[in-house]
Amino acid sequence: MKRSLFMTMVVAALACALALPLYAAPAKKAPDADLTFKAPEGMKTTKSLVKFPHKKHAEVKCADCHHKKDAKGNEFAKCDSKGCHDNLTAKQGKDSYYNAFHGNSAKSCVGCHKAKKDAKPNVPTACDKCHPKA
Repeated sequence: MKRSLFMTMVVAALACALALPLYAAPAKKAPDADLTFKAPEGMKTTKSLVKFPHKKHAEVKCADCHHKKDAKGNEFAKCDSKGCHDNLTAKQGKDSYYNAFHGNSAKSCVGCHKAKKDAKPNVPTACDKCHPKA
Protein backbone atom coordinates (compact mmCIF):
# COMPACT_ATOMS: atom_id res chain seq x y z
CA MET A 1 0.00 0.00 0.00
CA LYS A 2 2.74 2.44 0.95
CA ARG A 3 4.68 1.51 -2.18
CA SER A 4 1.72 2.13 -4.52
CA LEU A 5 1.03 5.47 -2.85
CA PHE A 6 4.69 6.42 -3.24
CA MET A 7 4.71 5.41 -6.93
CA THR A 8 1.51 7.36 -7.56
CA MET A 9 3.07 10.46 -6.02
CA VAL A 10 6.28 10.02 -8.05
CA VAL A 11 4.29 9.69 -11.29
CA ALA A 12 2.18 12.75 -10.41
CA ALA A 13 5.30 14.78 -9.61
CA LEU A 14 6.90 13.78 -12.92
CA ALA A 15 3.75 14.68 -14.83
CA CYS A 16 3.69 18.12 -13.17
CA ALA A 17 7.39 18.65 -13.86
CA LEU A 18 6.94 17.77 -17.53
CA ALA A 19 3.84 19.94 -17.90
CA LEU A 20 5.34 22.99 -16.16
CA PRO A 21 7.25 24.28 -19.22
CA LEU A 22 3.97 24.41 -21.15
CA TYR A 23 2.57 26.87 -18.63
CA ALA A 24 5.82 28.77 -18.16
CA ALA A 25 6.30 29.36 -21.90
CA PRO A 26 6.54 33.07 -22.63
CA ALA A 27 3.45 34.69 -24.08
CA LYS A 28 3.62 35.80 -27.67
CA LYS A 29 4.90 39.32 -27.94
CA ALA A 30 3.11 41.94 -29.99
CA PRO A 31 5.04 42.90 -33.13
CA ASP A 32 7.35 45.88 -32.65
CA ALA A 33 6.45 47.51 -35.95
CA ASP A 34 3.36 49.63 -36.26
CA LEU A 35 0.75 48.54 -38.76
CA THR A 36 -1.21 50.67 -41.17
CA PHE A 37 -4.72 49.40 -41.68
CA LYS A 38 -5.56 49.54 -45.36
CA ALA A 39 -9.02 48.95 -46.67
CA PRO A 40 -9.42 45.70 -48.59
CA GLU A 41 -9.49 45.92 -52.36
CA GLY A 42 -12.93 46.97 -53.53
CA MET A 43 -13.85 48.92 -50.40
CA LYS A 44 -14.47 52.64 -50.71
CA THR A 45 -12.92 54.75 -47.94
CA THR A 46 -13.74 58.29 -46.89
CA LYS A 47 -11.13 58.83 -44.14
CA SER A 48 -7.34 58.56 -43.91
CA LEU A 49 -5.66 55.24 -43.13
CA VAL A 50 -5.18 54.22 -39.50
CA LYS A 51 -1.71 53.66 -38.06
CA PHE A 52 -1.95 51.01 -35.38
CA PRO A 53 0.78 50.99 -32.70
CA HIS A 54 1.09 47.35 -31.67
CA LYS A 55 3.46 48.21 -28.80
CA LYS A 56 0.90 50.52 -27.19
CA HIS A 57 -1.56 47.60 -27.25
CA ALA A 58 0.89 45.03 -25.78
CA GLU A 59 -1.08 44.82 -22.52
CA VAL A 60 -4.15 43.66 -24.43
CA LYS A 61 -4.38 39.93 -25.04
CA CYS A 62 -4.19 39.09 -28.75
CA ALA A 63 -7.43 37.11 -28.51
CA ASP A 64 -9.25 40.19 -27.19
CA CYS A 65 -9.19 41.52 -30.77
CA HIS A 66 -8.30 38.55 -32.95
CA HIS A 67 -10.60 35.59 -32.80
CA LYS A 68 -10.07 33.23 -35.70
CA LYS A 69 -7.31 31.16 -37.22
CA ASP A 70 -6.76 31.46 -40.93
CA ALA A 71 -6.96 28.66 -43.52
CA LYS A 72 -3.17 28.23 -43.50
CA GLY A 73 -3.17 27.50 -39.76
CA ASN A 74 -1.66 30.84 -38.75
CA GLU A 75 -2.76 31.82 -35.29
CA PHE A 76 -4.90 34.76 -36.34
CA ALA A 77 -6.69 35.50 -39.58
CA LYS A 78 -6.81 38.90 -41.25
CA CYS A 79 -10.04 40.73 -40.54
CA ASP A 80 -11.21 40.61 -44.14
CA SER A 81 -10.57 36.86 -44.50
CA LYS A 82 -13.30 34.87 -46.22
CA GLY A 83 -15.98 34.01 -43.68
CA CYS A 84 -14.84 36.57 -41.12
CA HIS A 85 -15.43 40.30 -41.73
CA ASP A 86 -15.59 40.05 -45.50
CA ASN A 87 -18.71 42.16 -46.09
CA LEU A 88 -17.20 45.39 -47.40
CA THR A 89 -20.43 47.34 -47.88
CA ALA A 90 -22.46 46.81 -44.67
CA LYS A 91 -21.92 49.07 -41.66
CA GLN A 92 -23.51 46.58 -39.21
CA GLY A 93 -23.39 42.86 -38.60
CA LYS A 94 -20.77 40.31 -37.58
CA ASP A 95 -19.43 39.98 -41.13
CA SER A 96 -19.11 43.75 -41.65
CA TYR A 97 -15.51 44.91 -42.11
CA TYR A 98 -16.47 48.43 -41.00
CA ASN A 99 -18.22 47.13 -37.87
CA ALA A 100 -15.17 45.05 -36.87
CA PHE A 101 -13.35 48.32 -36.19
CA HIS A 102 -16.16 50.78 -35.45
CA GLY A 103 -18.84 48.71 -33.65
CA ASN A 104 -19.66 48.85 -29.96
CA SER A 105 -18.43 45.31 -29.34
CA ALA A 106 -15.52 44.91 -26.90
CA LYS A 107 -13.60 43.27 -29.78
CA SER A 108 -13.83 46.37 -31.99
CA CYS A 109 -11.41 49.30 -31.76
CA VAL A 110 -14.10 51.87 -30.99
CA GLY A 111 -15.92 49.60 -28.53
CA CYS A 112 -12.74 48.78 -26.62
CA HIS A 113 -11.57 52.40 -26.53
CA LYS A 114 -14.95 53.61 -25.25
CA ALA A 115 -14.92 50.92 -22.53
CA LYS A 116 -11.44 51.97 -21.38
CA LYS A 117 -12.07 55.72 -21.53
CA ASP A 118 -12.82 56.10 -17.79
CA ALA A 119 -9.71 54.21 -16.68
CA LYS A 120 -7.46 55.71 -19.36
CA PRO A 121 -8.63 59.22 -20.29
CA ASN A 122 -6.04 59.55 -23.10
CA VAL A 123 -7.50 56.63 -25.07
CA PRO A 124 -8.63 58.11 -28.39
CA THR A 125 -12.32 57.88 -29.18
CA ALA A 126 -12.77 60.71 -31.69
CA CYS A 127 -12.61 59.83 -35.40
CA ASP A 128 -9.76 62.21 -36.21
CA LYS A 129 -7.52 60.73 -33.50
CA CYS A 130 -7.25 57.46 -35.44
CA HIS A 131 -8.00 58.89 -38.89
CA PRO A 132 -5.87 62.06 -38.94
CA LYS A 133 -6.55 64.59 -41.65
CA ALA A 134 -4.06 64.13 -44.46
